[in-house]
Amino acid sequence: MKKILKIIALCIETAVLFVIVGGLTSAITKSVYSDILIEQFKSKAIYQESESSDRKKVYAIPSLEERPVFQKIGNDYYPGETGDILITLQSELTIPFVRDIVSFFAGGHAAIVLGDYEDLKDKTNSLYTVESSGLNEDLNLADTYYKRYWTDYPHPIIGLRVSTTEFDRAKVISRALALVGDPYNYSFLFDTENKSYCSDLVGKAYASIGVNLNKDGFTTSIYDLLLSGETYMTYYRYFDTLGIEYIYYLDTK
Repeated sequence: MKKILKIIALCIETAVLFVIVGGLTSAITKSVYSDILIEQFKSKAIYQESESSDRKKVYAIPSLEERPVFQKIGNDYYPGETGDILITLQSELTIPFVRDIVSFFAGGHAAIVLGDYEDLKDKTNSLYTVESSGLNEDLNLADTYYKRYWTDYPHPIIGLRVSTTEFDRAKVISRALALVGDPYNYSFLFDTENKSYCSDLVGKAYASIGVNLNKDGFTTSIYDLLLSGETYMTYYRYFDTLGIEYIYYLDTK
């Protein structure tokens, strides 16, 4: 009996070690590829002197993109257009060590940009997003938010786009709006039909048109959205240590 228990304990230890090593390897790989994508995106950019200032440096990347990737209101850039995905790789958690671990393994936050859409229940435009956050002070339910949050966010943000038709984008938005009110899923694995977390909500919305943003089949992390192969970068913004803002975007043809 003792021998059997030892074998079972060894199997459990091996399985746990396998999961830890596998998860760490996957996280390192995704982090490296994310950095490569960002640097490749920035390397193609051309400085836009007419759009820049002492506190804001703007760079455009020549592309065949037909739809804009941001809205400019005054001097502010509001990232994303209808159906675009906004992500940050930096968690908003305030506990330093925990924040760093979560950022490394899962990333930060994600949202879907809405558009000029109207049905019997909802009326939206591209200055709003659908998001699911578990850090609100009140009820943590998926909801619509004004996009100013993504303009002021202190950490780097990335805009992503899936090649779709206008019809499919409307379906994605409709599905995202149908998820408004979902409780935040703190387990990330269980009860996914009735609860959502931020990147999971994005994944569900795009799954409605047959686009899989989670190729590894595990929890849908922020890194999955970036590295799925279904998305491509359209926008990148960060602040340096002096508070100077740097914006990189795909220019329209």
